[in-house]
Amino acid sequence: MTQDEPQTYSLVQAGETLGVSVAEIRSYVEEGLVSPGQDDAGQAVLTRIDMRRLWSAVTLHRDLGINLPGVAAVLRLREQFEQVHRDLETLVEIVERELGPDVWDRLWPEGRPRPAANVSVEGVTDLAEAVPPPGEAEAQTSDRETEGSAADGDAPADEGAST
Repeated sequence: MTQDEPQTYSLVQAGETLGVSVAEIRSYVEEGLVSPGQDDAGQAVLTRIDMRRLWSAVTLHRDLGINLPGVAAVLRLREQFEQVHRDLETLVEIVERELGPDVWDRLWPEGRPRPAANVSVEGVTDLAEAVPPPGEAEAQTSDRETEGSAADGDAPADEGAST
């Protein structure tokens, strides 16, 4: 945040900043995409968080052509995803605190990496299966290089060649 950036924006300031009319902002408010507060004079104001949400709504609606109910659904899903991501990060921290940072080595003695905070629609088993144990990927690469050398009569591979 810069020194010049206000803590709150009037609807006029928000419209000028985002390149939309006050009427458009009111339509976003009516759709429930943002909920302005009020200043001491009773005027509607938007916080910086409201402005980021409004910017997302404007981008989705104006630039991508998504209707306002669709924008509301997208923003709601994004917030839910962000919450799940935060919850997963917290869970990983709790597991490491309670069971020790080497818990991942004990769970995957073959050396699988510490789980990232990834969310898979298919579930955690798909994520675990997608990551080969260390050494397995290197062995596959080494096998391919050996096969390529034998096919070329042990000639060095030209890495700059394209097909």
